Amino acid sequence: MASSPLMSFPEDRPPEAANTAEAALEELRRQNAELIEAVAARDTFIAVAAHELRNPMTPIVGQIDLLLAALQAGRYSSGQVEHRVRRIRRAMDHFIKRAGTLLDVSRITSGRFQLALAPCDLSDLVRETVETFTETARYSGCSFRIEVPESLPGAWDRLALEQILDNLISNAIKYAPSRPVTVSAEDFGSLVRLRVRDYGPGISAGDRARIFERFERAVGANERRSGFGVGLWVVGQLVAAMEGTIVVNDAQGGGSVFTVTLPRYSETNRS
Repeated sequence: MASSPLMSFPEDRPPEAANTAEAALEELRRQNAELIEAVAARDTFIAVAAHELRNPMTPIVGQIDLLLAALQAGRYSSGQVEHRVRRIRRAMDHFIKRAGTLLDVSRITSGRFQLALAPCDLSDLVRETVETFTETARYSGCSFRIEVPESLPGAWDRLALEQILDNLISNAIKYAPSRPVTVSAEDFGSLVRLRVRDYGPGISAGDRARIFERFERAVGANERRSGFGVGLWVVGQLVAAMEGTIVVNDAQGGGSVFTVTLPRYSETNRS
């Protein structure tokens, strides 16, 4: 009787074949992990872009609305119209610059962000940034108090500083409407300190530990706030890129105070 040929089963594969299959499976796992990471990075960038482009549009829309209302009421002279249009133009220039820096924000997470240091007066920057929120604050019933020295020169990445202040000020207006906001800058020699203080509901100790993470916001269960929860994450990333620190504490008399401490670069640091 003829013998039957031996059948081959997977468990009978040579060790070399098993190792090759395992290596191929491991490579598939690696590629899948890279794809998941790439999709997550894309989604993060889209969220950051939406936030960072929406924020500066709010004061621009406010200024346009004010101009239209004044024109319809016949309250503006040609000189006042020109002044208002110039302010809107400056705000639009700022918006365009911010759009151009979005790629830099995405580079932060990959470790490829580079500061563009240039001479800058921090006191002037605070005043100018607060001015862009004048109409937004008016609509929200907020008022500003600016506490800065007459001049505070140094070398910083101006756009990064503007983004930091923009996000902190817009948050203060958003979470503490109809209440004052204090923006201050202090000179500590080799360091400078920026503070944005509001009179809102405050932030719990538990929330302070997470609000600088992506897609996190200090919002109560019964509150509804718009936004992706990336504003403070952007602030934290920019502050870290500038070798600084940011902390949030309860403010005396209620509310919260965000404190940003940054190196005070000079011309010699620019190379």
